[in-house]
Amino acid sequence: MNKNDRFPAFPLWISTILLMVLPLILSFFPSISGEKLNGVSEDSLPEISFANYLNGSLQANADEQVRREIGLGNYWIRAYNELNYRLFRYTNAEKVVLGKEDCFYEEMYITEYLGRNFIGEDLVREKVKALKQLQDLLKTQYDVELLLILEPGKASIYPEFIPARYHPENKTISNFSAFVSACDSYKVDYLDLNSYFKQLKPTAPHKLYSKYGVHWSSYGLWLAADTLNHFIESKCGINLPEIIHIGDSNSMYNKDLDFDMEPSMNLLFPLPHEQMNFPICTFNNNPAVHQKPRVLTIADSYYWSIWNSGISKNLFSENLFWYYNRTVYPDIFENIVWVDKSKLKETIENHEIILLCITDANLYDFGWGFIEEALTALYPNYKTAPKIQRLNQIMAEKETYQELLKQAEREQVPFSKILIREIGK
Repeated sequence: MNKNDRFPAFPLWISTILLMVLPLILSFFPSISGEKLNGVSEDSLPEISFANYLNGSLQANADEQVRREIGLGNYWIRAYNELNYRLFRYTNAEKVVLGKEDCFYEEMYITEYLGRNFIGEDLVREKVKALKQLQDLLKTQYDVELLLILEPGKASIYPEFIPARYHPENKTISNFSAFVSACDSYKVDYLDLNSYFKQLKPTAPHKLYSKYGVHWSSYGLWLAADTLNHFIESKCGINLPEIIHIGDSNSMYNKDLDFDMEPSMNLLFPLPHEQMNFPICTFNNNPAVHQKPRVLTIADSYYWSIWNSGISKNLFSENLFWYYNRTVYPDIFENIVWVDKSKLKETIENHEIILLCITDANLYDFGWGFIEEALTALYPNYKTAPKIQRLNQIMAEKETYQELLKQAEREQVPFSKILIREIGK
C-alpha cells in the first residue's frame, strides 16, 4: 500500500484543526477584532476569581470574556447580523423594527400611534389640568412662560410602512389625540409639530424622515426650529434672532441625524442611502433688535439635534437642558450629571422661558414628573392627586410599565384598564 494512501484525509484534518484554533490564536491580537460595535457596552467584567466561582457567576463571566476576546469577534457578529438582515429580513438591534420598504422604526412610536399604551381620558385630563395650572401660575406670579412643544413621531408621519404583524388596521385612540383635545379644552399654550408635519408631508420638497432615522431629518429639524422660533416670539412677545436659510446640500453621506438607526444594526456593509437634504443656515443676531432669553428645556432625544446643531445657542442666551427631567445634557453618558431638584424654585425663577418638549411616543409619561414637582416647589399648598403620584411612579419604573403593556396584550384588554387596576392597588 502506498504510504500516502494511509492518510488521505491528512490535509483535511490539518485544515480543520487550524480553523478551530485560529480564533484562539487571533484573540492574542485584540487590534484585529474589528471595528467597535455600536450600542454594545464594553464595561469591564468582574474578575474571574474563586469567590465568583462560589457565587455562581464564574461561568457567565468566563463566557462573556471569551466572547469579547475571540479572534475577529466583531467581524463575526457583523457577518451574522448581515446574514440575518439580507436573507431573513431580521435584525438583532434591540430598538430597530424593520418596516415595509426598509423603513426603520422604534417600537415605542408604533405602540403610541396604534393606541396600545393609551393611559385613558381621565388621567390625560388630570395631567393637562395640572399643566394649565402651572402655566398660569408661572405667568402671573413669576413672569415665566411655560410652553408645551408636541414633537412628531415617525409612525404618526409614516404609518403606511408599519409592519403587518402589528395590525395597524386596529388603531384606537392614542395619547397624542387625547392630549391635543385636552390641551384645547383647557386652553394650554402649545405648539403641535406632529400635526404640522402631517400637513406638510404631501407637499414637502424634502423628506421629513429618512428610512434609517427615527428622529426628524436634518431638513425636518431646521423646519421645526424655525417654526418653534416664531411660536416663541408670538407667545412671549419678543424678537428672537432670525434663522436664515442660505443654501442647501443634498447628499447620501451618512451624517448628522438622518441615518441614526443604521449604526445600531452593526452590519458588515453600509445600507443603500437615499438622498437627503441638509439645509445651510445662519443666524441674524442684532443685539439692538433681538433678544436672547434664558431658557430651561425639559425634553427627550428630539431636542438633542436642536442643541447639537447650535440652534439653541444662537437663539437663547442660556439653555439648561434637562433630559427626561433626570440628567443634565450633554452629560448623560459618561460622568453623568443628575438634575438637582433641591433648588427647583430658584432654577425656575432664573429663567424667562420653560420649554416642555415631548415626542408622541413619550406622552404616556407626560412631563416626566416635572409639572407636579414644579407646582409643589412654587405653590406650597399644592397637593398632587394620589392617582397621579402613583402614575408617575409606575412610568418612572420602566420594567413595571413594560410588564403592564405585556399584561394588556395577554389579556386582550385596553392598556388603560390594566393601568387603572395597577394604580388602584
